[in-house]
Amino acid sequence: MARDVGVGIGNELGLSETERTQLVLAAARLGYTSAWTNARGAEALDTCLRWWEAAHLTVGVSVVPTPGLDMKELAARARHVDAATHDRFILGVGAGGIRDPRWREAHGMADARPIATMREHVLVLRRDSGAPVYLAALGPRMLRLAGELADGVMPNWMNAQQIAWARERVGEGARKAGRDASRIVFAQYIRVSVDDDPVLARRALAKAALSYALPPRGHRRGGHYRAAFERMGFADELARLETLRDAGTGEDDLADAASDAFLRACGAWGSPDDVPARLRPLAEGLDIAIVRVVLARPGIAAARIVLEACAPARWS
Repeated sequence: MARDVGVGIGNELGLSETERTQLVLAAARLGYTSAWTNARGAEALDTCLRWWEAAHLTVGVSVVPTPGLDMKELAARARHVDAATHDRFILGVGAGGIRDPRWREAHGMADARPIATMREHVLVLRRDSGAPVYLAALGPRMLRLAGELADGVMPNWMNAQQIAWARERVGEGARKAGRDASRIVFAQYIRVSVDDDPVLARRALAKAALSYALPPRGHRRGGHYRAAFERMGFADELARLETLRDAGTGEDDLADAASDAFLRACGAWGSPDDVPARLRPLAEGLDIAIVRVVLARPGIAAARIVLEACAPARWS
């Protein structure tokens, strides 16, 4: 099991900042060791500082897409938050949309490439921010870069077998740089949806997973997330679901059509009593397992149910 259990409270939940802060306070009382935001840019750092002041938990960003940002400004703001939190701030960074040629063209970065860009950004931020820098990574080249340069790595949607594969790639990068791979922290979201109606909980998790796993309509192949799910053995499953979607299957029915095997690799769902046992295998190989709240119903009450069901004391 992971040595630390954090909580991820995303902006997509539709909660106010006051409500998100209330959840962080509840997480601290329940024994979670860190709180993570997916807000972008300066907003993410402001959120981390606000959460620290409220609950004095370690706070982190997962993740800030750095392409297009001013690295000096980001490093300065991160240094301020790191100092204010007494070194209990983690800066997660990622490549964002830079893999898409259309995005690069629109942002005046036509010649930029993900690996070279993130190499430069991680070097600058580790040097100038004072905070630990964790690199979002899915594919082998980015994972090796994390091993070579970063303090930690933040994969996404990986099951235990894929985490083991990722650790091997990170180890390759670390050995190349003469670093100790065991000191590189693995932190990952585990999406969790909890409700007394397990059908609603399952559907919410499936929608969250498919929003990453299936490519946009009109694209025969997805991006790096599709490739990552295929490495986990779900190429046929995603092709089946893509065919259903393209035939006009509605969002709820498509989510319900996802197989249990696929969803068990993606996260945990069920009633409050069902979820703890489903969390343990998903945390295998992680140093920080971050419970990412997925709402089966709107509102802060549904989020509280997830926090309570996944409290660290219930994992043992």
